[in-house]
Amino acid sequence: MTENTMNPFANPEQRLSKLSMFALDSLYDAVMLARRTLSGIVNQPRFFEGEDYNGAGDEVEGLIDALIDFAGAAVNVAKTADPSNPRAMEARAWLLLKYSVDCHDSLSAYAAEAAGYAAQLETLKKLKADA
Repeated sequence: MTENTMNPFANPEQRLSKLSMFALDSLYDAVMLARRTLSGIVNQPRFFEGEDYNGAGDEVEGLIDALIDFAGAAVNVAKTADPSNPRAMEARAWLLLKYSVDCHDSLSAYAAEAAGYAAQLETLKKLKADA
């Protein structure tokens, strides 16, 4: 492991801001898949003592919390990014829309958000084509 990967949860936004929107979107997908997988694993009986997590369950739940925070850092980086090309803007829009869906807001809110991203993307494509 390199010094940068020794603790992937330390100062993630600083490191994640150096990634392309494509890489950030892929990372978000990987982190959310890991979170969902661990959520399934921690619900097995061997991670419980009665109704509460045992020590192993507490540790896995801590990993899940860290992954949620890490995914949030990726979203924060995407929110503050200002992609200058249409493909990067589309990757950013997909990441932010996936995050909104993961948060389980309303369907009409998703539709409005997606429409806004699509309009921004079309505007940028038109500006690039006119340039």
